[in-house]
Amino acid sequence: MFGFRLAAERKRLKLKQQQLADLLKVSRSAVGMIETDQSSLGAERLLELGAHGFDVLKVLTGEPGVTAAGRLLNWELSLAISDRVDAWARSRDITLTPEKKAIIVKHLYLKFASQEQIDEVALSETLFMAA
Repeated sequence: MFGFRLAAERKRLKLKQQQLADLLKVSRSAVGMIETDQSSLGAERLLELGAHGFDVLKVLTGEPGVTAAGRLLNWELSLAISDRVDAWARSRDITLTPEKKAIIVKHLYLKFASQEQIDEVALSETLFMAA
């Protein structure tokens, strides 16, 4: 199944097996073996493919990377951060453009995601700098 998805992703990128072989620094027949699940592909090589436009999550899961990543997002935390940014802006009578709000929320989410909670000090500092 992995090999089939890798082949589909290669075709989506309009690459021939030889071009993929060149990227991976393997023979075309090695690519054929990987695409028919007769051989495997290491994580390091998958990351390399990602750097060349391959949707690695789609190759691994069969689901587009954007969809798979959305499943991993802590939506409750994201919405809580968004609400806090809105409340902060209202309390200061500031109008944030949707683009600026998105950047702030994304930055804060990435900062708080590993803790799965909002750090009040970091939130205040970030919003102060954003003002």
